[in-house]
Parts: sequence; structure tokens; C-alpha cells
Amino acid sequence: MKKRDYNIPKISNMAKDYLFDGGNARSQFATHTYKRFMSREWFTYADVMADRMLISADMLPNLVSYCEDYGELRKAFRDVFNAIINEVGEGSIEVQGSVKNRKFRYVGENNNPLAAMINARVIKDLKKYWEFCQDSAGFLPETWLEYYLADCQDLISIKTKKKRGKQVINSSVDRHQTNIEYLPMLYEYIKNRQVLSIDYKPYDEEKVTLIFHPHYLKEYNGRWHLFGYVEEPEPKEGVDLALDRIVSKPREVYDKEFICAPDRFYEAFFEKIVGVSHREGNYFGEIRVRAHSFYIFKLMETKELHKSQETVLPFEEHGDGVYGEFSIDVEVNNEFIGRILQMGDGLEIVAPIEVRDIFRERIEKMADFYKNGH
Repeated sequence: MKKRDYNIPKISNMAKDYLFDGGNARSQFATHTYKRFMSREWFTYADVMADRMLISADMLPNLVSYCEDYGELRKAFRDVFNAIINEVGEGSIEVQGSVKNRKFRYVGENNNPLAAMINARVIKDLKKYWEFCQDSAGFLPETWLEYYLADCQDLISIKTKKKRGKQVINSSVDRHQTNIEYLPMLYEYIKNRQVLSIDYKPYDEEKVTLIFHPHYLKEYNGRWHLFGYVEEPEPKEGVDLALDRIVSKPREVYDKEFICAPDRFYEAFFEKIVGVSHREGNYFGEIRVRAHSFYIFKLMETKELHKSQETVLPFEEHGDGVYGEFSIDVEVNNEFIGRILQMGDGLEIVAPIEVRDIFRERIEKMADFYKNGH
């Protein structure tokens, strides 16, 4: 067993305090280095660099020193190496090879010599998380907080902060909606795979009683929706129930076996739409959208309508006018139409013609309301 064959300065108290803390490159390298040491297997600088980059060491350049943040890796390694030596002793780490090909292995008796430092980092992380949860309460409906933090000091602290005007994060969305108090309960039903009987009444239809298998909760534009499989009256997957249209508190059904959603069903369900609604027969495909003002163009660029959105023409002079264009692959549902019309005369549907006609007809109907005086 070799002693370390090169001199590393004794680790400072500051390095001890922040060895694994901070989330920067140095602390990340320190975490990966310590994991490598605790594996009790031989490793190199290249292995630690690859761990941070989430690749294998053979995918790195010929010299690890060419990699970004290599200097931070060496500093982090020095701190971890010396911290272990300080805790366990000189003979706890074996070193082999030349300077360029040096490898290391931990052989000490203590299986977690830096546990105190790791725990200190975890405590700091938990404190940050706790503070964020308190501050971000403004994003959550009050019913979530009342349900999950009942009789908890956190809820008292959150209410006190709000009362004193100390809340620093909030949402522009109104959280006081019909049946919003059902949210925590529905979340538990989804987790527990509980079949439900739900009385539901669309705005312009008769009330129906559904045997419903809840799978997914989604909020869009301040409104909550429950998605799942309807068993009765007609079997169907991906049924959307708006919370404000549920007539009464859902009831548990115990004589039915819960039917789970197909794997990745809702990922695919929402992939091609804006918002939450999907209707059979709606147009789906590439849509060209033209921005007629630079402000709207930049707004579209920085707040995309959909993840498929791409800029196909920059905002500039194009011979027939000054504009920019986007391409979007989506279904033409009410949410998509609403988001486009929200921009007024700043946006125009250029193609395809059938989608352009949908917007033209919608706009003509809107214009008729204002042409006819009261």
C-alpha cells in the first residue's frame, strides 16, 4: 500500500463547509469524486469528468485536461482527497501511475468518512427547499395547502407571511374556482387507483353519471381538468372532465377493478395540442403563422405556443411586406384558436387554406357583433 506521493495542502475550514455545497462545477466534481472513492475501485480524473458529463470516459478527448472546468475538477479532487486523509489517515488512499496516468483507490476502514459534510449539505438543501415551498405557496390553490399541511407549522408560517405582505412569489391566475376543493382528494384517488362514480354536467347537456378511472390532473389557463378512462356509459380513454362541471362530490366504487392508462398515453395525448381539448376530426398538421409586428414576433419567440414551433422566416423586409413567420405542428382546437386571436392583428394564419378559413369565419362572426349597433 502506497502513501500519497505528492503534497496536497491541508483542507481549509471553508473548504470543509462548502465541499459539497453550492451546485457549482467544483461542488459537483467533489460529489462525483467522493462517490468514486467510496466505490473502492480504481479511478482517474477522466472518470470523474465523464461522470459529471454523463458519458463514458472513452468518449472524452485524449487528454482530460482539454475538457471544460478541468481546473475546477483538480481543485475539487484536492479537497476531497485531503478531507479523507484528514479523517481516516495517510494510508487510506492508494495512488498508482505517472502524473498523466495517475489513478486512485480508497482502502480505508470507514465506509463513509465524510458523512458529516454530506449531511450538512443535505440539511442546507432541505432548508432551501422548505423556504421555497413556503414562498411558492402563492402558486398553489389554498385547498392543496389546507389538505396537506393541516395542523402543520408550515401552514401557519405561510398564512402569516401572506397576512404580513411578505409573500414573494405569486400567480396571476385566480385560484377560487368551483370545486377547487376537490383537487387534493382527486390527486389521492389517482395515486390510490380508486374507481369513481362522478355526476357530470356539460354546460349545454343533461347530467350524466360516469364510472370513471382517474389518471391525470392538468391545469390550463387557470382551470383544472381531470382526465381518465370512462367505463360507463360508453368506454373511452382520455376523457376530460372540467372540475367546475362536476355536480357533486365524487363517490368511491369498490366493485370495479381499476384500469390504468396505457404506457405514456398522456404524454402522447398532450404532445400535439395546445391546452387540453382534443376532438376527433380536427385538422392536425403544419400551420404557418405570420407576425406583423416586431413586438409580437419576439413575444412568439420567447413564449412559444407549442414545443413544435420553429422560426421559418426572420422578421425583416420580404418584398411583400415586413414580417416574420413561424411553423407549428398542432391540432386546431379552441385553445390554439384563442391563443392566436389573443394577439389581435399582430398574427395571421398563412397556411393551410382550411385552417385560414377557420380563422376567417371566426373573425367575421366576431366583426358582425360590432357592426350591428344596439
